[in-house]
Amino acid sequence: MPGAVTAVSPPPGTVTPSCRPRRGREEVLAAATALFHERGHDATSMSDIADRLGVTKAALYRHVRGRAEVLREVTGPVRARLRSLPAVSAAGGGRSPVTELAELLDALARAAAADPVRHAVFWGVGGPPSPDAADAECRASVAGRLVRLLTRAADRGETRCDLDPSITARLLMGAVVGTAVGTAVGTATGAEGEVPAAGGSPSVVDILLDGLLRPGR
Repeated sequence: MPGAVTAVSPPPGTVTPSCRPRRGREEVLAAATALFHERGHDATSMSDIADRLGVTKAALYRHVRGRAEVLREVTGPVRARLRSLPAVSAAGGGRSPVTELAELLDALARAAAADPVRHAVFWGVGGPPSPDAADAECRASVAGRLVRLLTRAADRGETRCDLDPSITARLLMGAVVGTAVGTAVGTATGAEGEVPAAGGSPSVVDILLDGLLRPGR
């Protein structure tokens, strides 16, 4: 019929805007978390995240404003968990600083084992750590707690006094988090908060304290 408009069907397999899968914010963050862990934050673009989800980059921006926001959201649960780590008592509080140190490191290991991929992104296990300013501040806070405990322990003669507390703190964090993350990623984990049965994170804490810090033992 003259003037009639014939509807043309798209080629088979074509994804039109109306049928493009809709992805929520949580799906975006889940895809970004996996990619940050696999490739590193710096090597992951918004286009990579969109490709992983099977959507356009424009569709991605309906849920997030950019990569910096995505990274902060991905590592947010890590910051929250680290803020709940055991507090360090003031000097002279009566408790052994080595005991407090062991408790803090054990809690750090358990936190990393409970959410290993996000912790790997946050701490930089296998790559550079998250460059987010809030993440850097949080890491510095944890290191500061360890430095205070190590200094007190050395002053009380409970640990070696020839070790720089700031260097030792970084070594302890790297060893404990790296072991917990590596074990949890490489094995099937249980419920959140559980340390994998095959993981030796708590025993790693004991080994570090016994072999590295305590003189004459």
